[in-house]
Amino acid sequence: MNRYALIVGAAALAVAITSSKAFAQAPAVGSPDSPDQTIVEGAGVKVGEGTVLHPSVGVETGFVDNVFYTDTNQDAAAFLRALVELNFASLSPQRLNDTGESEGHPDEGDLRWRAGLRIIGQEYLTDNDAVGAQHNIAGGANVHGLVFPQQTWRFQFDDDYIRDYRPTNFESRGNLARDINTLGLALRYQPDGRALSGILRYQNLIDVFESADSAFANRMQHTIGLRVNWQWLPITRIYGDATVGIFGGLGSSSTRTSSVPIRAIVGIQTALTVDTAINVRLGVGKGNYSSGPEPFQPIFGVQFAYRYSPNGQLTAMYSYDFTDSIQANYFRDHVFQVGENHAFGQLTVATTLDARLRDYQGVNIPNIMGPTERGDLLFDFGLSPRYYIKDWFAATLDYDLLLDSTDYRYMASGQTINPSFVRNQVMAGVRAAW
Repeated sequence: MNRYALIVGAAALAVAITSSKAFAQAPAVGSPDSPDQTIVEGAGVKVGEGTVLHPSVGVETGFVDNVFYTDTNQDAAAFLRALVELNFASLSPQRLNDTGESEGHPDEGDLRWRAGLRIIGQEYLTDNDAVGAQHNIAGGANVHGLVFPQQTWRFQFDDDYIRDYRPTNFESRGNLARDINTLGLALRYQPDGRALSGILRYQNLIDVFESADSAFANRMQHTIGLRVNWQWLPITRIYGDATVGIFGGLGSSSTRTSSVPIRAIVGIQTALTVDTAINVRLGVGKGNYSSGPEPFQPIFGVQFAYRYSPNGQLTAMYSYDFTDSIQANYFRDHVFQVGENHAFGQLTVATTLDARLRDYQGVNIPNIMGPTERGDLLFDFGLSPRYYIKDWFAATLDYDLLLDSTDYRYMASGQTINPSFVRNQVMAGVRAAW
Protein backbone atom coordinates (compact mmCIF):
# COMPACT_ATOMS: atom_id res chain seq x y z
CA MET A 1 0.00 0.00 0.00
CA ASN A 2 2.82 2.44 0.81
CA ARG A 3 4.50 1.77 -2.51
CA TYR A 4 1.22 2.36 -4.33
CA ALA A 5 0.67 5.63 -2.45
CA LEU A 6 4.16 6.81 -3.38
CA ILE A 7 3.51 6.19 -7.05
CA VAL A 8 0.17 7.97 -6.85
CA GLY A 9 1.88 10.95 -5.19
CA ALA A 10 4.44 11.19 -7.98
CA ALA A 11 1.68 11.04 -10.59
CA ALA A 12 -0.26 13.78 -8.79
CA LEU A 13 2.82 15.98 -8.88
CA ALA A 14 3.20 15.43 -12.61
CA VAL A 15 -0.36 16.71 -13.10
CA ALA A 16 0.12 19.66 -10.77
CA ILE A 17 3.27 20.98 -12.44
CA THR A 18 1.61 21.21 -15.86
CA SER A 19 -1.13 23.61 -14.72
CA SER A 20 0.82 26.89 -14.43
CA LYS A 21 -0.63 30.02 -16.06
CA ALA A 22 1.02 32.34 -18.56
CA PHE A 23 0.97 36.13 -18.47
CA ALA A 24 1.16 39.33 -20.53
CA GLN A 25 1.32 37.69 -23.95
CA ALA A 26 -0.77 34.59 -23.27
CA PRO A 27 -4.51 34.23 -23.91
CA ALA A 28 -6.70 36.07 -21.44
CA VAL A 29 -7.82 34.71 -18.10
CA GLY A 30 -10.91 32.58 -18.61
CA SER A 31 -10.09 32.01 -22.28
CA PRO A 32 -10.92 28.80 -24.15
CA ASP A 33 -7.60 27.13 -23.30
CA SER A 34 -7.96 27.66 -19.56
CA PRO A 35 -7.44 24.28 -17.85
CA ASP A 36 -10.40 24.75 -15.50
CA GLN A 37 -13.05 24.98 -18.23
CA THR A 38 -14.00 21.27 -18.12
CA ILE A 39 -15.35 21.17 -14.58
CA VAL A 40 -17.92 18.38 -14.85
CA GLU A 41 -18.15 15.35 -17.09
CA GLY A 42 -20.87 12.73 -17.19
CA ALA A 43 -20.71 9.08 -18.10
CA GLY A 44 -21.23 10.03 -21.73
CA VAL A 45 -23.55 8.84 -24.45
CA LYS A 46 -22.48 6.01 -26.71
CA VAL A 47 -22.91 7.31 -30.28
CA GLY A 48 -21.15 4.61 -32.25
CA GLU A 49 -19.15 1.43 -32.05
CA GLY A 50 -16.33 2.27 -29.65
CA THR A 51 -17.21 6.01 -29.44
CA VAL A 52 -18.77 7.99 -26.59
CA LEU A 53 -19.92 11.64 -26.52
CA HIS A 54 -19.44 13.82 -23.41
CA PRO A 55 -21.51 17.03 -23.81
CA SER A 56 -21.53 19.85 -21.27
CA VAL A 57 -22.98 23.36 -21.02
CA GLY A 58 -22.47 26.31 -18.74
CA VAL A 59 -23.92 29.74 -18.02
CA GLU A 60 -21.96 32.38 -16.07
CA THR A 61 -22.35 36.00 -15.13
CA GLY A 62 -19.71 38.27 -13.69
CA PHE A 63 -18.09 41.67 -13.31
CA VAL A 64 -14.70 43.04 -14.38
CA ASP A 65 -13.36 46.37 -13.18
CA ASN A 66 -10.82 47.00 -15.98
CA VAL A 67 -12.03 45.84 -19.38
CA PHE A 68 -9.17 47.38 -21.38
CA TYR A 69 -6.23 46.52 -19.08
CA THR A 70 -5.41 50.22 -18.54
CA ASP A 71 -3.44 52.03 -15.86
CA THR A 72 -5.90 54.93 -15.56
CA ASN A 73 -9.46 55.76 -16.69
CA GLN A 74 -10.55 52.19 -16.17
CA ASP A 75 -13.85 50.97 -17.64
CA ALA A 76 -15.87 48.46 -15.60
CA ALA A 77 -18.74 46.29 -16.77
CA ALA A 78 -20.88 43.29 -15.97
CA PHE A 79 -20.93 40.45 -18.48
CA LEU A 80 -22.79 37.26 -19.36
CA ARG A 81 -21.13 34.13 -20.77
CA ALA A 82 -22.41 30.89 -22.24
CA LEU A 83 -20.27 27.81 -22.84
CA VAL A 84 -20.88 24.64 -24.84
CA GLU A 85 -18.52 21.66 -24.96
CA LEU A 86 -18.72 18.51 -27.04
CA ASN A 87 -16.07 15.91 -26.24
CA PHE A 88 -15.82 12.67 -28.21
CA ALA A 89 -13.65 9.77 -27.09
CA SER A 90 -12.97 6.09 -27.56
CA LEU A 91 -14.50 3.91 -24.88
CA SER A 92 -12.66 3.92 -21.56
CA PRO A 93 -11.37 0.65 -20.06
CA GLN A 94 -14.31 0.79 -17.62
CA ARG A 95 -16.83 1.09 -20.46
CA LEU A 96 -15.04 -1.69 -22.34
CA ASN A 97 -15.40 -3.92 -19.29
CA ASP A 98 -19.10 -3.03 -19.16
CA THR A 99 -19.53 -4.47 -22.65
CA GLY A 100 -18.40 -7.86 -21.38
CA GLU A 101 -15.90 -8.19 -24.24
CA SER A 102 -13.11 -9.31 -21.92
CA GLU A 103 -12.33 -10.11 -18.35
CA GLY A 104 -9.56 -8.50 -16.31
CA HIS A 105 -7.51 -6.16 -18.50
CA PRO A 106 -9.66 -5.21 -21.54
CA ASP A 107 -8.34 -5.02 -25.08
CA GLU A 108 -8.30 -1.29 -25.83
CA GLY A 109 -7.68 -1.80 -29.55
CA ASP A 110 -5.05 -0.12 -31.70
CA LEU A 111 -6.28 3.46 -31.21
CA ARG A 112 -7.18 5.41 -28.09
CA TRP A 113 -8.41 8.91 -28.92
CA ARG A 114 -10.28 11.97 -27.72
CA ALA A 115 -11.54 15.06 -29.55
CA GLY A 116 -13.44 18.11 -28.42
CA LEU A 117 -15.03 21.39 -29.41
CA ARG A 118 -15.53 24.34 -27.07
CA ILE A 119 -17.44 27.54 -27.83
CA ILE A 120 -17.70 30.51 -25.47
CA GLY A 121 -19.87 33.54 -26.16
CA GLN A 122 -19.55 36.68 -24.03
CA GLU A 123 -21.69 39.80 -23.96
CA TYR A 124 -20.95 42.92 -21.88
CA LEU A 125 -24.00 44.36 -20.08
CA THR A 126 -23.28 48.07 -20.41
CA ASP A 127 -24.34 51.26 -22.18
CA ASN A 128 -20.67 52.12 -22.85
CA ASP A 129 -20.32 51.68 -26.63
CA ALA A 130 -16.57 51.04 -26.48
CA VAL A 131 -17.05 48.26 -23.92
CA GLY A 132 -20.14 46.85 -25.63
CA ALA A 133 -18.18 46.47 -28.86
CA GLN A 134 -16.01 43.86 -27.14
CA HIS A 135 -18.72 41.19 -27.25
CA ASN A 136 -17.17 38.10 -28.74
CA ILE A 137 -17.24 34.43 -29.56
CA ALA A 138 -14.11 32.53 -28.62
CA GLY A 139 -13.46 28.83 -28.61
CA GLY A 140 -11.21 25.95 -29.34
CA ALA A 141 -10.95 22.48 -30.79
CA ASN A 142 -8.63 19.62 -30.06
CA VAL A 143 -7.86 16.04 -30.98
CA HIS A 144 -5.56 13.66 -29.09
CA GLY A 145 -4.72 10.09 -29.96
CA LEU A 146 -2.44 7.18 -29.13
CA VAL A 147 -1.83 4.44 -31.69
CA PHE A 148 -0.97 0.96 -30.36
CA PRO A 149 -1.51 2.04 -26.70
CA GLN A 150 -0.48 -1.38 -25.33
CA GLN A 151 2.59 -1.94 -27.51
CA THR A 152 6.28 -1.16 -26.99
CA TRP A 153 6.31 1.41 -29.81
CA ARG A 154 3.47 3.91 -29.64
CA PHE A 155 2.61 6.88 -31.85
CA GLN A 156 0.96 9.90 -30.25
CA PHE A 157 -0.68 12.86 -31.97
CA ASP A 158 -2.13 16.02 -30.44
CA ASP A 159 -3.60 19.10 -32.04
CA ASP A 160 -5.03 22.05 -30.12
CA TYR A 161 -6.63 25.11 -31.71
CA ILE A 162 -7.62 28.22 -29.74
CA ARG A 163 -9.38 31.38 -30.83
CA ASP A 164 -8.89 33.96 -28.11
CA TYR A 165 -10.67 37.31 -28.13
CA ARG A 166 -9.80 40.10 -25.74
CA PRO A 167 -10.02 43.88 -25.63
CA THR A 168 -6.82 45.73 -26.50
CA ASN A 169 -4.97 47.11 -23.50
CA PHE A 170 -5.48 50.72 -24.46
CA GLU A 171 -8.58 52.86 -25.02
CA SER A 172 -10.06 51.53 -28.23
CA ARG A 173 -13.25 50.22 -29.78
CA GLY A 174 -11.23 47.44 -31.35
CA ASN A 175 -10.19 44.13 -29.94
CA LEU A 176 -7.45 41.60 -30.32
CA ALA A 177 -8.48 38.29 -31.92
CA ARG A 178 -5.77 35.66 -31.94
CA ASP A 179 -5.64 32.17 -33.48
CA ILE A 180 -3.17 29.66 -32.03
CA ASN A 181 -2.72 26.12 -33.31
CA THR A 182 -0.32 23.64 -31.72
CA LEU A 183 0.39 20.31 -33.39
CA GLY A 184 2.39 17.64 -31.60
CA LEU A 185 3.63 14.30 -32.94
CA ALA A 186 5.57 11.80 -30.83
CA LEU A 187 7.06 8.35 -31.20
CA ARG A 188 7.17 6.68 -27.79
CA TYR A 189 9.33 3.72 -26.81
CA GLN A 190 7.84 2.16 -23.68
CA PRO A 191 8.64 -1.54 -23.19
CA ASP A 192 6.99 -3.37 -20.31
CA GLY A 193 9.32 -4.28 -17.48
CA ARG A 194 12.25 -2.23 -18.79
CA ALA A 195 13.97 0.63 -16.99
CA LEU A 196 14.63 2.67 -20.16
CA SER A 197 11.99 4.45 -22.20
CA GLY A 198 12.06 7.41 -24.56
CA ILE A 199 10.12 9.91 -26.65
CA LEU A 200 11.06 11.45 -30.00
CA ARG A 201 8.73 14.38 -30.61
CA TYR A 202 7.92 17.21 -33.02
CA GLN A 203 5.83 20.32 -32.32
CA ASN A 204 4.52 22.98 -34.68
CA LEU A 205 3.08 26.26 -33.37
CA ILE A 206 1.20 28.75 -35.56
CA ASP A 207 0.30 32.02 -33.80
CA VAL A 208 -1.69 34.54 -35.87
CA PHE A 209 -3.38 37.83 -34.97
CA GLU A 210 -6.48 38.59 -37.05
CA SER A 211 -5.94 42.36 -36.93
CA ALA A 212 -3.65 43.76 -39.65
CA ASP A 213 -2.20 46.18 -37.08
CA SER A 214 -0.94 43.22 -35.01
CA ALA A 215 0.26 41.06 -37.92
CA PHE A 216 3.86 42.06 -37.14
CA ALA A 217 3.78 39.48 -34.32
CA ASN A 218 2.58 36.53 -36.42
CA ARG A 219 4.93 33.58 -36.03
CA MET A 220 5.57 29.92 -36.74
CA GLN A 221 7.70 27.61 -34.61
CA HIS A 222 9.06 24.12 -35.23
CA THR A 223 10.60 22.18 -32.34
CA ILE A 224 12.20 18.73 -32.35
CA GLY A 225 12.96 17.04 -29.04
CA LEU A 226 14.29 13.80 -27.61
CA ARG A 227 13.69 12.60 -24.06
CA VAL A 228 15.20 9.51 -22.44
CA ASN A 229 13.78 8.19 -19.14
CA TRP A 230 15.51 5.84 -16.73
CA GLN A 231 13.27 4.28 -14.09
CA TRP A 232 16.03 4.03 -11.48
CA LEU A 233 13.69 2.92 -8.65
CA PRO A 234 9.96 2.11 -8.59
CA ILE A 235 9.24 5.67 -7.49
CA THR A 236 12.26 7.52 -8.95
CA ARG A 237 12.78 8.48 -12.57
CA ILE A 238 15.85 10.22 -14.01
CA TYR A 239 15.55 11.83 -17.43
CA GLY A 240 17.45 13.79 -20.03
CA ASP A 241 15.75 16.08 -22.55
CA ALA A 242 17.15 18.01 -25.52
CA THR A 243 15.32 20.25 -28.01
CA VAL A 244 16.17 22.36 -31.04
CA GLY A 245 13.77 24.85 -32.61
CA ILE A 246 13.38 26.79 -35.82
CA PHE A 247 11.40 29.94 -35.06
CA GLY A 248 10.44 32.77 -37.40
CA GLY A 249 7.79 35.11 -38.70
CA LEU A 250 4.68 34.06 -40.59
CA GLY A 251 3.48 36.11 -43.55
CA SER A 252 4.86 39.16 -45.31
CA SER A 253 3.69 41.55 -42.57
CA SER A 254 5.55 39.78 -39.78
CA THR A 255 8.67 41.42 -38.35
CA ARG A 256 9.58 38.52 -36.08
CA THR A 257 13.31 37.90 -35.63
CA SER A 258 14.20 34.33 -36.58
CA SER A 259 15.99 32.08 -34.11
CA VAL A 260 17.25 28.54 -33.56
CA PRO A 261 16.85 27.97 -29.78
CA ILE A 262 18.46 24.91 -28.22
CA ARG A 263 17.99 23.42 -24.76
CA ALA A 264 19.53 20.52 -22.86
CA ILE A 265 18.07 19.47 -19.50
CA VAL A 266 18.51 16.67 -16.98
CA GLY A 267 16.09 16.02 -14.16
CA ILE A 268 14.76 13.70 -11.50
CA GLN A 269 11.19 12.91 -10.46
CA THR A 270 10.63 11.08 -7.21
CA ALA A 271 8.36 10.66 -4.21
CA LEU A 272 10.08 11.48 -0.92
CA THR A 273 7.41 9.97 1.32
CA VAL A 274 3.89 8.64 1.01
CA ASP A 275 2.60 12.23 0.98
CA THR A 276 5.39 14.23 -0.71
CA ALA A 277 6.89 14.29 -4.20
CA ILE A 278 9.48 16.44 -5.96
CA ASN A 279 10.71 17.15 -9.48
CA VAL A 280 14.02 18.94 -10.10
CA ARG A 281 15.45 19.90 -13.51
CA LEU A 282 18.69 21.63 -14.46
CA GLY A 283 20.04 22.57 -17.85
CA VAL A 284 21.21 25.26 -20.23
CA GLY A 285 19.64 27.07 -23.17
CA LYS A 286 20.72 29.39 -25.97
CA GLY A 287 18.41 31.52 -28.12
CA ASN A 288 20.49 31.92 -31.31
CA TYR A 289 18.56 34.93 -32.65
CA SER A 290 19.54 36.25 -36.06
CA SER A 291 19.74 39.81 -34.74
CA GLY A 292 19.46 41.66 -31.46
CA PRO A 293 19.98 40.26 -27.96
CA GLU A 294 19.84 36.53 -27.29
CA PRO A 295 19.88 34.44 -24.11
CA PHE A 296 22.59 32.00 -23.13
CA GLN A 297 21.70 30.99 -19.62
CA PRO A 298 21.10 28.21 -17.12
CA ILE A 299 17.65 26.66 -16.81
CA PHE A 300 16.37 25.54 -13.45
CA GLY A 301 13.12 24.33 -12.01
CA VAL A 302 11.85 22.62 -8.87
CA GLN A 303 8.30 21.46 -8.14
CA PHE A 304 7.04 20.10 -4.85
CA ALA A 305 3.74 18.47 -3.91
CA TYR A 306 2.48 17.66 -0.42
CA ARG A 307 -0.74 15.78 0.23
CA TYR A 308 -1.46 17.03 3.75
CA SER A 309 -4.75 15.16 4.06
CA PRO A 310 -6.77 12.64 2.04
CA ASN A 311 -8.74 15.57 0.59
CA GLY A 312 -6.08 18.26 0.32
CA GLN A 313 -2.90 18.91 -1.63
CA LEU A 314 -0.41 21.77 -1.65
CA THR A 315 1.96 22.43 -4.56
CA ALA A 316 4.87 24.85 -4.87
CA MET A 317 7.11 25.66 -7.82
CA TYR A 318 10.06 27.83 -8.81
CA SER A 319 11.34 28.11 -12.38
CA TYR A 320 13.98 30.12 -14.24
CA ASP A 321 13.81 29.92 -18.04
CA PHE A 322 13.43 31.98 -21.24
CA THR A 323 10.67 32.03 -23.87
CA ASP A 324 10.25 33.47 -27.36
CA SER A 325 8.13 36.64 -27.17
CA ILE A 326 5.55 38.19 -29.49
CA GLN A 327 6.66 41.74 -28.61
CA ALA A 328 10.41 41.21 -28.18
CA ASN A 329 13.09 38.71 -29.07
CA TYR A 330 12.52 36.84 -25.81
CA PHE A 331 11.74 37.18 -22.14
CA ARG A 332 13.15 35.38 -19.12
CA ASP A 333 11.11 34.62 -16.02
CA HIS A 334 11.67 33.95 -12.36
CA VAL A 335 8.41 32.14 -11.54
CA PHE A 336 7.13 31.56 -8.00
CA GLN A 337 3.90 29.61 -7.77
CA VAL A 338 1.86 28.10 -4.94
CA GLY A 339 -1.38 26.18 -5.33
CA GLU A 340 -3.79 24.47 -2.94
CA ASN A 341 -6.74 22.18 -3.59
CA HIS A 342 -9.06 20.94 -0.89
CA ALA A 343 -12.33 19.01 -0.90
CA PHE A 344 -14.94 19.58 1.82
CA GLY A 345 -17.50 16.95 0.93
CA GLN A 346 -19.32 18.26 -2.15
CA LEU A 347 -17.35 21.53 -2.08
CA THR A 348 -13.86 21.82 -3.56
CA VAL A 349 -11.73 24.96 -3.36
CA ALA A 350 -8.75 25.65 -5.61
CA THR A 351 -6.39 28.54 -4.79
CA THR A 352 -3.46 29.71 -6.90
CA LEU A 353 -0.83 32.36 -6.28
CA ASP A 354 1.60 33.15 -9.10
CA ALA A 355 4.32 35.82 -9.09
CA ARG A 356 6.81 36.42 -11.90
CA LEU A 357 9.79 38.68 -12.38
CA ARG A 358 9.95 39.10 -16.15
CA ASP A 359 12.70 40.66 -18.24
CA TYR A 360 12.04 41.37 -21.94
CA GLN A 361 14.99 41.81 -24.29
CA GLY A 362 14.86 43.16 -27.85
CA VAL A 363 11.44 44.85 -27.65
CA ASN A 364 10.42 45.75 -31.21
CA ILE A 365 6.85 46.92 -31.86
CA PRO A 366 6.22 48.87 -35.10
CA ASN A 367 5.09 52.49 -34.66
CA ILE A 368 5.84 52.33 -30.93
CA MET A 369 8.62 54.56 -29.64
CA GLY A 370 10.06 52.98 -26.53
CA PRO A 371 13.14 51.27 -25.07
CA THR A 372 14.29 47.84 -26.23
CA GLU A 373 14.25 46.41 -22.69
CA ARG A 374 11.31 45.96 -20.36
CA GLY A 375 11.00 44.70 -16.79
CA ASP A 376 7.67 43.53 -15.32
CA LEU A 377 6.36 42.28 -12.01
CA LEU A 378 3.39 40.00 -12.73
CA PHE A 379 1.05 38.78 -10.03
CA ASP A 380 -2.00 36.54 -10.31
CA PHE A 381 -4.23 35.36 -7.48
CA GLY A 382 -7.11 33.01 -8.19
CA LEU A 383 -9.79 31.53 -5.95
CA SER A 384 -12.23 28.97 -7.40
CA PRO A 385 -14.82 27.22 -5.21
CA ARG A 386 -16.83 24.46 -6.92
CA TYR A 387 -19.94 22.96 -5.35
CA TYR A 388 -20.86 19.61 -6.91
CA ILE A 389 -24.61 19.24 -6.47
CA LYS A 390 -24.33 16.03 -8.49
CA ASP A 391 -21.39 14.40 -10.21
CA TRP A 392 -22.64 15.92 -13.47
CA PHE A 393 -23.89 19.28 -12.14
CA ALA A 394 -21.88 21.96 -10.33
CA ALA A 395 -22.17 25.57 -9.19
CA THR A 396 -19.02 27.64 -9.78
CA LEU A 397 -17.49 30.82 -8.43
CA ASP A 398 -14.24 32.34 -9.72
CA TYR A 399 -12.26 35.35 -8.55
CA ASP A 400 -9.09 36.50 -10.26
CA LEU A 401 -6.74 39.37 -9.45
CA LEU A 402 -4.23 40.12 -12.20
CA LEU A 403 -1.51 42.76 -11.81
CA ASP A 404 1.22 43.91 -14.18
CA SER A 405 3.63 46.55 -12.90
CA THR A 406 6.23 47.55 -15.49
CA ASP A 407 8.98 50.12 -15.95
CA TYR A 408 8.21 50.29 -19.68
CA ARG A 409 6.85 53.51 -21.19
CA TYR A 410 6.17 54.36 -24.83
CA MET A 411 4.80 57.19 -26.92
CA ALA A 412 1.47 56.99 -28.77
CA SER A 413 -0.52 59.92 -30.22
CA GLY A 414 1.82 62.33 -28.49
CA GLN A 415 1.18 60.83 -25.05
CA THR A 416 3.34 58.74 -22.73
CA ILE A 417 1.63 55.40 -22.14
CA ASN A 418 2.13 53.24 -19.06
CA PRO A 419 1.03 49.65 -19.87
CA SER A 420 0.79 48.67 -16.19
CA PHE A 421 -2.64 47.58 -14.97
CA VAL A 422 -4.60 46.02 -12.11
CA ARG A 423 -7.62 43.91 -13.03
CA ASN A 424 -10.23 42.22 -10.82
CA GLN A 425 -12.78 39.77 -12.20
CA VAL A 426 -15.46 37.75 -10.44
CA MET A 427 -17.72 35.22 -12.12
CA ALA A 428 -20.46 32.83 -10.94
CA GLY A 429 -22.38 30.20 -12.82
CA VAL A 430 -23.46 26.59 -13.25
CA ARG A 431 -22.13 23.67 -15.34
CA ALA A 432 -23.94 20.53 -16.40
CA ALA A 433 -22.72 17.44 -18.26
CA TRP A 434 -24.12 14.20 -19.64
